[in-house]
Amino acid sequence: MASSERNCSKQELLDLLATSVIAGTDDLAGMGDCLNLLDELEKCEGITERDRLLIEEIRKIINRLILEESPDPEKDWKAVQEKIEVLCERSTEPVSSTDILDKDAELATEEQEALAKMLEEPKEEKKEDKEPAEIATMPVEDPELFKDFLDEAREHLASIELNMISLEENPEDKEVINAVFRPFHSIKGVSGFLNLIDIHELSHDVENLLDGARSGEYPVTESIIDIVLQAVDILKEQLDLLEEGLARGEIQYKGNPRVQKFLQYIRNFDPTKENPPVSIPRVGELLSEKGVVSSEVLNKAADEAKKEGLKIGEKLVKDGIVEPKDVAQALREQRKLKEAVTSIRVDTRKLDNLVDMIGELVIAQSMVLQNPQVQDIKDQKFQKDIVQLRRITGELQRISTSLRMVPIKSTFQKMIRLVRDLSKKSGKEVVLKMYGEETEIDRNMVDQIYEPLVHMIRNSVDHGIEFPEERVRAGKPPQGTIILAAEQKSGNIVIDIRDDGKGLDAAKIRQKAIERGLISADEVLDERAIYELIFRPGFSTKDQVSDVSGRGVGMDVVKKCVEELRGSIEVNSVPGQGTHFQLKLPLTMAIIDGMIIKIGDERYVVPTIALKESVRPSKDDYRTVQGRGEMINVRGSLMPLIRLHEFFEVEPKYRNPWDALLLVVSEDGKDYCLLADEIIGRQEVVIKSLGNLLKHVVGISGGAILGDGKVAPIVDVKGVVTVFQGKKSMA
Repeated sequence: MASSERNCSKQELLDLLATSVIAGTDDLAGMGDCLNLLDELEKCEGITERDRLLIEEIRKIINRLILEESPDPEKDWKAVQEKIEVLCERSTEPVSSTDILDKDAELATEEQEALAKMLEEPKEEKKEDKEPAEIATMPVEDPELFKDFLDEAREHLASIELNMISLEENPEDKEVINAVFRPFHSIKGVSGFLNLIDIHELSHDVENLLDGARSGEYPVTESIIDIVLQAVDILKEQLDLLEEGLARGEIQYKGNPRVQKFLQYIRNFDPTKENPPVSIPRVGELLSEKGVVSSEVLNKAADEAKKEGLKIGEKLVKDGIVEPKDVAQALREQRKLKEAVTSIRVDTRKLDNLVDMIGELVIAQSMVLQNPQVQDIKDQKFQKDIVQLRRITGELQRISTSLRMVPIKSTFQKMIRLVRDLSKKSGKEVVLKMYGEETEIDRNMVDQIYEPLVHMIRNSVDHGIEFPEERVRAGKPPQGTIILAAEQKSGNIVIDIRDDGKGLDAAKIRQKAIERGLISADEVLDERAIYELIFRPGFSTKDQVSDVSGRGVGMDVVKKCVEELRGSIEVNSVPGQGTHFQLKLPLTMAIIDGMIIKIGDERYVVPTIALKESVRPSKDDYRTVQGRGEMINVRGSLMPLIRLHEFFEVEPKYRNPWDALLLVVSEDGKDYCLLADEIIGRQEVVIKSLGNLLKHVVGISGGAILGDGKVAPIVDVKGVVTVFQGKKSMA
């Protein structure tokens, strides 16, 4: 039987219809369920002309209610209930058209004639293989309804993908099957209401496939998982087409060839032939295992319950065999339903404005409290009020910052499907292990971090993990492992990507870099600097381009994306054991943790994520090296000296490095020393844009308003180092 139909008899569907409840005229979900049952009932063997006529009547009335075209909704609602009762009567004797039409004298004359004609004209037999539907379009009268549907449907599809990954790990988990089933059900209901036939039919057929799995008729197999994931991809395409159509004012709602072809595949798919059905714990079995009811009594009650059209739990309670609380407990154990999380949607622009305003409030408070006239006030109550004000504004800032934070879990779990697909495509056995998925990250960074993670995971599978036979020869298990982990550490988000593959080949990387002209043959680089070459544009060690990688794009994009997020990336590798990438990102894009330094009379903010340490060198540590300029010896390592006062054209307090202070920073695998007069302190500052006129100023990434109301430029370490290297090469 095709998966788009239930394995139910006519009587079983009538029983389901009889027990279905439409809560009222605004119960769209209930009406949708009723229409689904009517559709399935119409396809059953043994359906009489009387049944078909009643089904058509009920369907028309429900459609009137759904489309809000009913002149008297309450009257139509009652009519639906009455006609369902008539339809579910046990008698299936032929009824004349006159008899039925007399029961519904309230129908419009046109409807009566049409219904009578239906009985007189023989129905054409349905073809098993329908002709492909023609592509049809319609104008958009209420675009807001469709836009809301787009947002909700995309959220549902993201939820389905995440839960499908969990389902693949534990295919017998009914809670997860339900979590996948429900979003499809929601998409089906709303798309049907909006007359989006392609989306409605596809979600309906996949829902039926999942319904059979959750009822225990067949197990969740790899084929079913593949079908659902492919359906998600097609639905995403349909949503994109819908969005494009909304912009034109006309949408395509049915007849898409890709959808029709996939629907035919689903309807011909027989899940019962994939694997033998698996036994799952029923309510009765759970009660029997606990000793609440004996197996003999259970079997007898099950037979009687089937005859009476009752569930086993209802039968046992009705006959006084078990207590209702026992059945309730068994149901809880069987379903393990998660508690619903209450939430509301907020426009992200409103949220960002709120965070900005609270940042302004904190700055304004600091300016007021540092005013000399305010500081001269010695009133004790005033001082207490000031402490209270600081506490409240501090808490407001903490809460507003947390509003921007979301768990990184959704981004991480998308990688599971990526690894699964890449593993199949490459012929390698790879498993992804994740840790710290609940770590929270700025919501503005979630989408931007996705692409870098995709590139690194892709490279780990293609470049790092070996083929099974190669791993076995190296004494490794045939299945490779990639670890994706996140944690909050030292005020940053740290993301680690590790694999247990063959590691980076420093000699090969160096040779490829020379061949591509990235470095000269006589250039001396340590191992760490060689590894950093993989982040250069156009670099690749892949000899042949594959579907996975080898085009020389990817890791340079990763580094650029991470730096745009004001973060950093490091790579380490052990030949034969694997590679480790570590990303360090700020907790939020709105606030940074900075070191406030002073150069002459000016103050600057250096992001702490760029700092390794601060040192005060001795006179002996200062060197000038032929061809390399000024250098500082920091524990045996010579580092170039960058004079910030020359870069920013500021008169410094100290010109000699041994009188001043040095900030050690790292860029492109090399360490540099930034010369400053002194460090004022470390604090979190609110980032302010420089505006369009100043946004291209090299070496400055923004500004921060300090407590006294003055602006301190935020130093862009990468820009400073890039300019320094350019001047050095010209010299």
